[in-house]
Amino acid sequence: MAKSWPNRLPSNGDSLGIELVGVAKDGEKVYVNLTNEQNASLRWLVAELIETLEINRADVYPHPAVSYKNPTEAKGARW
Repeated sequence: MAKSWPNRLPSNGDSLGIELVGVAKDGEKVYVNLTNEQNASLRWLVAELIETLEINRADVYPHPAVSYKNPTEAKGARW
């Protein structure tokens, strides 16, 4: 946070997050791939946000690129 945007990755204070997480396998913290329907919804939502908020596609980041909670979160997300 020492740098101002756009010279750093976004943070919770200045970005919008989309949560898409598959169900954890047998209580483990390993998430399954997203379904085709989830991916279709994600593509639609991202396109709508890009148009409505007038942002560049380059300013859309996958969760693992900006937060390292669990490497399997948003596994298989495609937009």
